[in-house]
Amino acid sequence: MYYELFIDVFFATNLVMDYFLLRLVNRLLHCSATQIRSLAGGAFGALSVSLLIAMGMLSQKFLNTILVHVVINTIMVKFGCKIKDWHKLLQGLLLLYLASFLTGGLLTVMRRYFSRTGFWFFLFLAATGYLIITAAILVYARLKGKGTNLYEIVLYAGTNCRKVTGFCDTGNRLRDALTGKPVSVVKEGEMKMLLQGGDLTQFCPRYIPFCSLGCETGVLLALTLDSLTIKNGRESRTVLRPVVALVKEGAAFMEGCQMILNPDLVNG
Repeated sequence: MYYELFIDVFFATNLVMDYFLLRLVNRLLHCSATQIRSLAGGAFGALSVSLLIAMGMLSQKFLNTILVHVVINTIMVKFGCKIKDWHKLLQGLLLLYLASFLTGGLLTVMRRYFSRTGFWFFLFLAATGYLIITAAILVYARLKGKGTNLYEIVLYAGTNCRKVTGFCDTGNRLRDALTGKPVSVVKEGEMKMLLQGGDLTQFCPRYIPFCSLGCETGVLLALTLDSLTIKNGRESRTVLRPVVALVKEGAAFMEGCQMILNPDLVNG
């Protein structure tokens, strides 16, 4: 008995799975990797394993364990999730295998109820499994974090930095029409302390539409900072070139904090 393997289908299948797994790890560890970076990491993993098969090296079990489970997966997670420190990288590898186990089990269950086969149907099942697991993660995070939505935020602009308390508000869906990035809201006084009278033109000032309770229509001045760091206990996450909108002091929705975080910055 022998099996006929189509290397192009094998590569595409592994690319899809590696990409979805990296996005799950990215979300669980609150990493800042973009979808393109995760796709590139998945492509590296899929291409590497495909080359090993083409060279007939996967038949050597010990070498296969070292190359795939140590070298390739480590590089894939490190690059695909943009992880820098080794402690977090180890967590990423463990989560990769956990996510792979859960996704594989979910795909097995779903296949019992469908008789269709083929790559495109596999792609549909993989995407469905990814969305189900992502939804479960979000529900768990929502239930666990009802009382822990406050974060320590450090804003960076040039050589200046400013610490503020940020509240992650799931109702904040502001988007910058210029860049498409999520927008967080910060008190005007905090930004004055951060910028210290500097020239606003270097931060790409523009206005974005805004509405809230008591203000059906309006605009807010938006700036692009150099970066911000979100800290939650031992975990921290850096966002490059974040967009923040300035709101006047005394706004009712800013009570108890200096910044309203866009949830996309927290959840990745």
